[in-house]
Amino acid sequence: MQSPLPPSGSPSPEPPVASPAAEDAAPKEGSRRRFRTLLQPFAASRRIATPIIWFFLDWFVLIAAIATMLVVDSIWVRIFASLVAALWIARLFVIGHDACHGSYTPRKRLNAWIGRIAFLPSLTPYSLWEVGHNLAHHGFTNLKGRDYVWTPFTREEFLRLSWLRRQMEKLYRSGVGQGVYYMIELWWKKLFFPTPEHISARRKSFTWDSLLVATFGALWIGGLVAWALISHRSVVSLLIFGFAIPFFVWNCLMGFVIYVQHTHPRVAWYERKEEWTSNAGYATTTVHVKLMRPLDGLIHYILEHGAHHVNMGIPLYRLKEAQARLSATLDERLNSEVFTWRYYWNTVRRCKLYDYARHVWTDYEGRVTSEPVVSR
Repeated sequence: MQSPLPPSGSPSPEPPVASPAAEDAAPKEGSRRRFRTLLQPFAASRRIATPIIWFFLDWFVLIAAIATMLVVDSIWVRIFASLVAALWIARLFVIGHDACHGSYTPRKRLNAWIGRIAFLPSLTPYSLWEVGHNLAHHGFTNLKGRDYVWTPFTREEFLRLSWLRRQMEKLYRSGVGQGVYYMIELWWKKLFFPTPEHISARRKSFTWDSLLVATFGALWIGGLVAWALISHRSVVSLLIFGFAIPFFVWNCLMGFVIYVQHTHPRVAWYERKEEWTSNAGYATTTVHVKLMRPLDGLIHYILEHGAHHVNMGIPLYRLKEAQARLSATLDERLNSEVFTWRYYWNTVRRCKLYDYARHVWTDYEGRVTSEPVVSR
C-alpha cells in the first residue's frame, strides 16, 4: 500500500485515471496482462451498498472511540479507546486506498469522494497518494529508482550515509521502528506538504488536498482542546489519548504492513527494468501474509497483497478469493507466509541491506544472510 513520489530530478507522471482497468504506467508485458485477465472476474463484481455501509460503520466506530475519551476519565478505557481509534483509522485508510484505485465502488466520482473522506483521519492527501502509490509503486514494485518504499541500500550506499542517517536506517529496520519510518520518510517528506526535494511536480490538487487534511487535523486537535477547557479536563491528556496515540499507532500499523508486504529473504529488488520484467517483479516482489480469521477481515484483507498488485481493480471484499486463484496459478513463484513472530523476526534479522548484483540480502557488515533470490 506504499506511497512513494519521484524525486525532484525525475520526470513527473500524470495522475492516473481512477479506473480498475488502468495500466498505471506499468510495463505492458503479456504475462502481466494474462494474470490480470485471470483475476478480472473478481474486479468486475464491484458493489455500491455494501461498501457505503462499511464506510459509514467504520466512521461511526472511530467517532465513538474518540467520543469515549471525551467523557470517560479511566486511564484504561482511554488506552483501549485510543488503540481502537488507531485500528479504525487504518481500516478507513484501506477503504480510501481502494477508492483511490477506483476499485471500491463502480462509480468514479463516488470513489473520489469516499477516498478523500476516508483518508482524513490518517491525514493523507488523496492526490499525492494517488500519484505516488498508483503510478510509482504499482507500476514498478521493487524497482530501485522508481519504487521508493523500503528500498534497501547497498553496503556501499549505507557507508556513504551520515552517521545520523545510518542510525535512523538501523532504527527503521530494527523491527520496532516501522512507524517512525512511515511517519518521517513517507508521510512527512512525501505526503504532507512535500517540498520540491521530494516531489518534482507542483499541482493545485496537491496543495488543496494537503490543506484539506491539515484543516481536518487542526479541527481534530482544536476540538480536543476546546472540549478539555469546557469540561475542565486535562488538555495534555486528551491530546495524548485523543490524537497522539491513535495517529502514532496508525503510523506503526501502516509501516509494519508495508514492510511485511514487500520485505522477505526471498523477495528481490532490482536495478534494471529488463531483469525486473523477466522475473515478474509486479507479482513476485509481494508477500502474501496469511492471518487467522477474523484478523484478516479486521484489517480489510489488506495482506492479500499479490492479487491486489496483479489487478488493482479487485475490491477489498473480493481479495481473498482472488488471492486463492492467483496462488493456485502462480504458486511456485509467489512468496507466502503464515504470520508468526518467529517468521517476522527472522525477516527483520536477515533483511538489512541488499546486493543487487548477486541478489542476496546482507547484514550491515555485508555478510550474506539469504540464498540468491534471482536465478542467474
